[in-house]
Amino acid sequence: MVRALAQEFYGQETILELASHYRSGKASLGTDFFAPCLKYCIQYRRAVGYFSSGALIVWSEAIPHIATEDVVIKLIISPELSEQDKTTIEQAIDESERNKLRQIIADRIIEDALKLSKQPNSIVIKQQLLAWMIANDKLMLRFAFPQHIEQAEIFHKKIGIFDFPWGDKVAFTGSANESLNGHSRNYESIDVYRSWIAADEERVEIKVEEFQEAWEEESTGLKILSLSSETIKFVRSYAPSEKPLITPEITEIISPIEPAKSNYRWRHQEEAVEKFLKIGHGVLEMATGTGKTRTTLKILSRLDDDKEIDGIIVTTDGKDLLDQWSKEVEKWSIEGSRPFRVLKHYDSYHQLESFANHPQGSLIVISRQKLASLLSRLEKRERNRIFIVHDEVHGLGSPANVEQLTGEHESFGYRLGLSATPEREYDTEGTDFIFQEIGDVFFEFTLKEAIERGILCEFNYVALPYELTDSDKYRLKQVYQKKAARKKEGKPMSDREVWTDLSKVYKTAEQKPEVFAEFLQTNPQILKSTILFVETTEFGEQILEIIHNYTYRYRTYYSGEDKQSLQDFANGDIDCLITCHRLSQGIDIQNLQNVILFSSARAKLETIQRISRCLRTNPQCPDKKAAVVDFILQSTESDRISADEERYQWLLELSEIRRKE
Repeated sequence: MVRALAQEFYGQETILELASHYRSGKASLGTDFFAPCLKYCIQYRRAVGYFSSGALIVWSEAIPHIATEDVVIKLIISPELSEQDKTTIEQAIDESERNKLRQIIADRIIEDALKLSKQPNSIVIKQQLLAWMIANDKLMLRFAFPQHIEQAEIFHKKIGIFDFPWGDKVAFTGSANESLNGHSRNYESIDVYRSWIAADEERVEIKVEEFQEAWEEESTGLKILSLSSETIKFVRSYAPSEKPLITPEITEIISPIEPAKSNYRWRHQEEAVEKFLKIGHGVLEMATGTGKTRTTLKILSRLDDDKEIDGIIVTTDGKDLLDQWSKEVEKWSIEGSRPFRVLKHYDSYHQLESFANHPQGSLIVISRQKLASLLSRLEKRERNRIFIVHDEVHGLGSPANVEQLTGEHESFGYRLGLSATPEREYDTEGTDFIFQEIGDVFFEFTLKEAIERGILCEFNYVALPYELTDSDKYRLKQVYQKKAARKKEGKPMSDREVWTDLSKVYKTAEQKPEVFAEFLQTNPQILKSTILFVETTEFGEQILEIIHNYTYRYRTYYSGEDKQSLQDFANGDIDCLITCHRLSQGIDIQNLQNVILFSSARAKLETIQRISRCLRTNPQCPDKKAAVVDFILQSTESDRISADEERYQWLLELSEIRRKE
């Protein structure tokens, strides 16, 4: 019988109603047990068998709200040892050498988890929270290495104790690990012992004694290590000085112990999922930064849970995007209801044959250039239970793809195209091909809606006027002469070829650097957290000479250059990045503040992708307001005036949109 409340504490009544046993199917371990205990406890002591650096990130996602309270967490974990780790430890000469190796392995878990922050994606806020908790002694970690026998495996104890401010304790034991799967997705069970129940008191004390014995390094046959002083120093150097801001939208993304609630801001993702599942094919047209990838993974999870698919193909263009997809699907596969074998076929990866030979239970991330080779190896009957995803689907409509892939998609059970702007401007044939192969647009979420909901931030628009020089006009004349010559030879230039050649003149107009230099004299702050898009490396060199007068914290990032420049920019180690087209799509850098468009395309597609780079919100700067600097031609060239004026009016209208509370 539950005792009467002598003094009521916040959450006490909820905890006193905890059951003695929880089992998946009859209850949600995450929602019904872990969530209230984590919410109201003042100390959480946990010894758990399976833990790797990847699992550490998943665990940190489970409790972002704990950082807002005065809670201490003590965690004893078993590092996941690779076969090489095991062999190296076994071959060590003596116990002293083995302990050094164990310490390296223990430290590596934390270092690997935090070094992931060099990737420009949404996981950064979780890593900052993790580092802040360790640096401020809110999360204390110790690592267990069994040595009770030769060639011992892992520390497999799974107990936990919650301490509450009114003096009660809750202990538990069972199959659940500290992970998203353990809390909500796996089929798990736990037995719960409550200190206020007379029959449970002794069991609670036994679990407390077991934990403390291990924590104090008094357990026979068990080696316990803390983080080394060097790693603690590393963590403190990484950790923010202030507790990371946990906003509602971040909590929705990173908290797996409570069901994600589709709020006003993010409800479009659930709407898109439901619409796709009704038809099974089509194009998802969503503004960059509003969650196309996340929506796709939700669709994959639903189809996988319903056993509707056996294999998955994700295809797009560009190594950066392919790498980004690989990371996302690897994490999704680990956390999903069943693990998919993740394969890659792009750059230095060559696993096409592995997928073709056995697509069941496999997912491949493949460059679009190699897609035809893969499809030629897949029987039409196999495709019925394969889901194909085309990211940046506008790229699918290229002439080469039209030639190679016509009619190849209709046999797929599910097909999905993703893009902020799927239509290919000035290419009706390519656009028609996309919709014929993938399906029509089934859901649209615009830049305007994204800014109004606060998913993307507001921005200021600065239009700098420029004029053509005599040299520029001569270059334009050369394009028209080339057009006439080709026509005379019987090999006329297409409209697209003419526009491409003319556009290059405008994009590299000689007066733009001078106009920009004048603008910088009164606005030098625009170079902080900024990407400058240029058409050519030669034009970029001219801009670098100007920037050098204001800062040395700049770098270029052109095709074939070291990706470290992008990572340094994402980490805030440099202020400016000068780049060409390759950064236009798919890259998430939350601290990017400004975009400068020396190279502005006639088509909206490229402009949308480029400005969207700086419109992504930053949890560390909730009041972020971006800036877009553009160059507008002042000339009698009516066709170009029309294109620039159209872009000017469109961007000006977007810049006037305000967030709706």
